[in-house]
Amino acid sequence: MTQFNFTTNIEKRMPATGKVFCIDRMTSDYAEQHPLDVDGFIESVYQEFAGTEFEESREVLRSVWTSVLSVTSPCGDASLYPNKNGAKRAAAMKVWHKAGDYWRRGLRLGDTLPDMEPMTKITRLDDGSWIALFPKDMQLMDDGRCKMDDVVEATEPAVTEPVRNQCEPQQLDLFAFQQLQQENERLRLQLSQAQAQPRPRRQRQPRKPAAVRQSHSVCPAIPLQEDNSDRQNLLKAVGMVAAATVALFVIYETGLLIPLGLIGLATGGILK
Repeated sequence: MTQFNFTTNIEKRMPATGKVFCIDRMTSDYAEQHPLDVDGFIESVYQEFAGTEFEESREVLRSVWTSVLSVTSPCGDASLYPNKNGAKRAAAMKVWHKAGDYWRRGLRLGDTLPDMEPMTKITRLDDGSWIALFPKDMQLMDDGRCKMDDVVEATEPAVTEPVRNQCEPQQLDLFAFQQLQQENERLRLQLSQAQAQPRPRRQRQPRKPAAVRQSHSVCPAIPLQEDNSDRQNLLKAVGMVAAATVALFVIYETGLLIPLGLIGLATGGILK
């Protein structure tokens, strides 16, 4: 067991629940104390898909697990991909993914695997132990206790998943590749059809009939007639007031000697 002069195996917990979701600066000591139950995992996958079209025997699932963690090529082995050549092996794929996640962290067959995957790739030490450090923490190892030749770079490409395999691009998953080609072809056809369709011509608005246009010139005459009627009514009211004033003046000056009929005649004449 390697002694470090900095804190290791830091538990990261969910703020709401307090549940541990990862271990920062994980070491092989943590793996020894919290080992992964590989047999239990294989059994759980078998039970999940038993009786379905994706059922695989326990032996086959164990073989997938062992084969992935036994790969020594830094680029992985794309031939181990369960869904190659259009196959659909859901149970084998679940085991393949889990084993591949540990493989990409630098763990191999024979290592004690932790029940929780390391957050980053491991660095193997002189005594056979290991530690998983992010690049920002690699300076903590400057005391020379690690073998730099065995450091797994954080930028190392994925190895077990053919889609991410940069070393053997010719062995990509054919089923996924064909789906990608079909989708690209569909999008290309849609684009070409959209470009080929003529743009709709702008429709001209129909011209209004002449009768409608003329109505705009006729309408203003109506307010003019209403104005003339109002003016005549006002003149009549003024005339009546003036006639009444004259009649009262005559009555006052003559002492009511003028007959009322004459007053009526005078009033009628003024109004006319």
